[in-house]
Amino acid sequence: MQNANNISIIGSGNVGHHLAKELSKVGVSVTHISGHNTKSDSGLANEIGAEVCEIEKLPKDQLVLICVRDEAINEVLEQLDNSIPAAYTSGSIQLNDLPERTDLGVFYPLQTFTKGRELNISQVPFFIEATNTDFSNRLMKLASEISENVNLASSTERKNMHVAAVMVNNFTNHILHEAKTYSDEHNIDFKHFLPLLNETVNKLKSDTPYDAQTGPARRGDQQTIEDHLNSLEGLSKEIYKLISDSIKRTYPKNDEL
Repeated sequence: MQNANNISIIGSGNVGHHLAKELSKVGVSVTHISGHNTKSDSGLANEIGAEVCEIEKLPKDQLVLICVRDEAINEVLEQLDNSIPAAYTSGSIQLNDLPERTDLGVFYPLQTFTKGRELNISQVPFFIEATNTDFSNRLMKLASEISENVNLASSTERKNMHVAAVMVNNFTNHILHEAKTYSDEHNIDFKHFLPLLNETVNKLKSDTPYDAQTGPARRGDQQTIEDHLNSLEGLSKEIYKLISDSIKRTYPKNDEL
């Protein structure tokens, strides 16, 4: 008989840390933490009142959430008793690419997580997939305990979402890193750009990215683009040129601003 009220979590990194704390807050009993980082595992377990144990010794009568890097999911599943219901949090790993199990699913939160940073998880979209309807419903119910935005998604849909998510979050963050590096080199306080960044995001609440685009490449202002390129070097210059070229190709020359 499976205990529907208790769960175990494998992995005490950014995702595991947030999910363990948020689920505990709403009354879900996270009883066991398992992983390879003894200090992190113990710290999280102490914080939520859980027990640290090896993967092979996790309770067999409760759900396990696997919150590890993508390349480790298969290895973790091989160590879990096949009778244990398990769900992983990856956006890119397809369900059919993993070993067959009676109850295997996906519990994918579409968000970036960082330990120690507060997050309104009730607004985070969760995407659920499973090998059977009953297990899917169980994961949907669990996600609904902490989020107001819970959805079903196939492996293909989730993989496509993850591609877009990398562009939205990881690529954007890296470009901001490039901008800060350039600013630091020229003694410009990067904080001056935060209102601009906030407005860039806020505009997307009412406009599409296509309609919100501004700047020299959008205007076809090649002289400004060339001036900017002359002040850059290395990969930063290549990134600036590549994105400017993409923007110019996106908008017709006779398109009015």
